[in-house]
Amino acid sequence: MIRNGTIIALRHGPMRLTAAPHCGGSLASWSLSTPDGPVELFRRASDRALAGSFAPDMACFPLVPFSNRIGGGRFVFQGREVVLATDPGSPHRIHGHGWSTPWTVEAATDDALHMDFRHRADDWPWNYRATQTVALDGEGLTVRLDLVNESDSDMPAGLGLHPYFVRTPGTRVTADVQTMWENDETILPSRNRPLPAAWDFRHGVMMDHVALDNGFTGWNGSATVDRPQERLRLTMLADGPVGHLIVYAPPGEPYLCLEPVTHMTDALNRPQQPGAGVIALPPGERLSVTIRFLLSRL
Repeated sequence: MIRNGTIIALRHGPMRLTAAPHCGGSLASWSLSTPDGPVELFRRASDRALAGSFAPDMACFPLVPFSNRIGGGRFVFQGREVVLATDPGSPHRIHGHGWSTPWTVEAATDDALHMDFRHRADDWPWNYRATQTVALDGEGLTVRLDLVNESDSDMPAGLGLHPYFVRTPGTRVTADVQTMWENDETILPSRNRPLPAAWDFRHGVMMDHVALDNGFTGWNGSATVDRPQERLRLTMLADGPVGHLIVYAPPGEPYLCLEPVTHMTDALNRPQQPGAGVIALPPGERLSVTIRFLLSRL
């Protein structure tokens, strides 16, 4: 483990990872050392991100205590109305607190890092503690997220991860999902529909010209990203109540995101939607998810 100011570097064999706990508990890079130079496995953080603590330009960041959007920043939970500040440039509240909060390093070794943060009730009227453990091994990368309700009443709880995979020409994504959500003009889900042929990830989708920012349901927790030019495969495996996958592939960008999450977008305003994924976490209880990224050769 190497500390460089607020950046922590981990290594295991040919794998290298850097983390920026001060920037939303984010990962800044994950790469593989080869005789021809490093191969980036996640999109490397920009200089702007590292200088200004800008999590969306990082390699990966945690989603806690909810993922994606809460419509209008408002919802009602167990009879309590909650009004959250919306995010700049959006009519909604996005991605919770973890990505915009400095995390504290609790322990670090050459190939693992444990960090956490505590939230004290504000417009989100519950106290909670979030922890994140990041570890490299001979097969790849593991990220574990834990959320503990430290309030005296049930808290709506969700977890997820927002990794930015490198998108090289010919990149292909495969995932066992069942349906998808169409969006309205503010990127809230508007209609659940069967998978169209162009986005049927069960049979693999070439991502060169795909533009998406949509939620997919019925996910079995496994997805692969194949990069044939480099003969690389990254397999993402989610353990825990993670039945939703957000696919974010902005047009013209050299990256794509496959976000394993416990609930659909705007789930807190759709508690009657089958499989929405809303979790009422009792006082003192824990919600945990573990995401494995396994590296192999095609």
